[in-house]
Amino acid sequence: MAAARQASAPAAAHAHRDGARPTLRALRADRVIRRAALAGAGWLALYAVLTAINRRAGITDASALSVLYIVPIACAVPLSLLAARRTAGHRRLAWWLFCVSNTLWLTGELIWLGYALFTEDGPPTPSVADVYVLSYPLALVAILVALGRGNVLRRARGVLDAALVALGVGALGWKLIIGPLVPTSFDPGAMIGFAYPMLSVLIVSAMLAVGVAGYRTVPLWVLLTGLGYAVSGLSDAQYAYLTVLDAYTESSWLDLGWQAAAVILCLVPLVALRHPEPDAERRQHDRDVAIVPGLISAATVCGLFVADHVHGGHADGSTLLVAAILCVGLLGRQAMVTRDRTRLAAQLQVALGEQERLAVTDALTGVYNRRFFQETLRLEAERAMRHGRPLSLILIDLDHFKTINDSYGHSAGDAVLVQAADRLRRAVRATDVTARYGGEEFVCLLPGVDENAAFEIAEQLRRGLCDSRIAVGDGADVVLTASLGVATAGTRGSRALGGLDGTVDIEGLINDADDALYRAKARGRNRTVVAGAVLDLDLDTDPDLPPALVWLADQVDAKLSPEEHSTAVARWALLTGERLGLDHATLRRAAAAGRLHDIGKIHVDASILAKPGRPNEEEWQQLRRHPDDGGRLLTEFGARPDLAPLVAAHHERYDGRGYPRGLAGEEIPIEARVIAVCDSWAAMRSHRSYARGLTVAEARTQIERGRGGQFDPAVADAFLALVDEGAIDELAPLAPLPPRRPERPMAVLPRM
Repeated sequence: MAAARQASAPAAAHAHRDGARPTLRALRADRVIRRAALAGAGWLALYAVLTAINRRAGITDASALSVLYIVPIACAVPLSLLAARRTAGHRRLAWWLFCVSNTLWLTGELIWLGYALFTEDGPPTPSVADVYVLSYPLALVAILVALGRGNVLRRARGVLDAALVALGVGALGWKLIIGPLVPTSFDPGAMIGFAYPMLSVLIVSAMLAVGVAGYRTVPLWVLLTGLGYAVSGLSDAQYAYLTVLDAYTESSWLDLGWQAAAVILCLVPLVALRHPEPDAERRQHDRDVAIVPGLISAATVCGLFVADHVHGGHADGSTLLVAAILCVGLLGRQAMVTRDRTRLAAQLQVALGEQERLAVTDALTGVYNRRFFQETLRLEAERAMRHGRPLSLILIDLDHFKTINDSYGHSAGDAVLVQAADRLRRAVRATDVTARYGGEEFVCLLPGVDENAAFEIAEQLRRGLCDSRIAVGDGADVVLTASLGVATAGTRGSRALGGLDGTVDIEGLINDADDALYRAKARGRNRTVVAGAVLDLDLDTDPDLPPALVWLADQVDAKLSPEEHSTAVARWALLTGERLGLDHATLRRAAAAGRLHDIGKIHVDASILAKPGRPNEEEWQQLRRHPDDGGRLLTEFGARPDLAPLVAAHHERYDGRGYPRGLAGEEIPIEARVIAVCDSWAAMRSHRSYARGLTVAEARTQIERGRGGQFDPAVADAFLALVDEGAIDELAPLAPLPPRRPERPMAVLPRM
């Protein structure tokens, strides 16, 4: 049996997904079940033949057939006992109840057989043999237990529905069929005989009201149990009618109905053991079958009153009693429905509130999520623009968070995020919005807060995050630091709230904060940077720039002029790119590539770089190689392949006449187009050993002449606008180079 249960596990898994159909296929393929079903069918055929023989022989008393009658009932008892021993939990309880129910059935049949064999008149009615009637309520309880846990109120309503149906059917049946055939005096035998079919109706009705209406799927063996009692109930109904007529005898064809019910109840434990199914799956909202008990109750009352009117002209006491019970029952079930619906409405309200909370809340940290922040930012930006009030936001990124995840695990990282969110939430006003922006990034929206106050709040947040250590499990703890970017609408380099089309430029405000955050990280982390302070960025401390190549750029600058070159190009590239509206990532690449754009000149002879006149062809070939040489240095030795195409293209011309590849227009990366203008300005304004630098007016004229030819017109215009505003500062003298070089800086830079 254990092997059979293991073999049936796939079938049970399929049954859980697709309902009873895979189990039916498994039953057809199960040799044991198939043989048991064939044996049951064979038994019924044999019993039918023996019944026909007895009837032809006129045998109406106890006979061998009466002994054979109890065989399938006797088989049902040990099989249900086996199921009780092989199952667990609520199913074990259900099978113990089925076992007791079948035992009562068998006990009643044995007592009946004893009366028939050893007394002349047979069993009296009623008698102790009617202990069998107790098996029905036990079977009903067993079925309810087998269905598993469910809504108690809905189960009670289902049982009440079944009782109303049974009472209605029973009252009509008694009034119209049984009552006219029995004496006017009380007949307990008729009452007991009539109780059997009514209890079967109760069981089947309860299964329909509780199981089918309240559950999405029901185990097949439970359905088979209901089928067995339905077959038994049909036989009981005919038996009650024949008993009243005193027409029932041994060797009746009715016995085949009870035999079929016993055979089905023998198959049920085999199916349950060999093909275990998951518990019945409850419906979220049960199918209320109020129309069924309502119609049956109405039909019962009408039928009873009509029958009384036909026979006596007025309703008797039993009719009024039944009508009163049905009315009270219907009112009771309506009260249950109302209470259930009220409870369900309350649950739905709670669930809706929870869904609304989850829709705007980050599940891990409990602060608002990004979607809620963006929607709130839009509303607050419109309000700030309408009333002329300031609006600030702070973007917070936890420093070295990946190291925490890698060192202590993701559960520790989650704990850090939760603690960080809690500290941020407690440090701001109730009217401020704290949200998780993504990953280890948080954002605080500060309505009505100007730039200075926002900076002070940001510093409070930063200090609050690193105020105390955070436990990460196993006795370990970490000190948390963060980089913060502050942006306030309409100040310094930040975006104004109102766009050109009158809309709210909230994306610009977010980009400003993001750019400030990036600068905070580039300047060493654990600091706050306010948007717009582009000149404060020291590219030499950018952790993403290879120190060896930065040193190399300084060596090249020293060969060219006593004044700065690459640092100025990087600084101006930031300003020009921001004037063009480039995103912070593009700005970073433009500045970094500007800082390193001339490193390829390390392979150009110093005499060529200092030559006052035009170089000859051989010298020109050396100079034309330096953009590609710089790109290869970045790719092969600097681990910055993203900057290589920008450095390689900084001598391309907008009209396609540049070098090394003759790119034109939009084919040239925007960063390289920006560097080209800044590089030319720095070259024209610097003083060389062989020539003085151009004046601002002279250099401006050269840039204007190059619009559309050497330079991108949009970039040239943005740069000249900065010149007019005085944002393009003068070249600073070069600081003396460090007396001590980095260890073997040129060992990784062979000539190309």
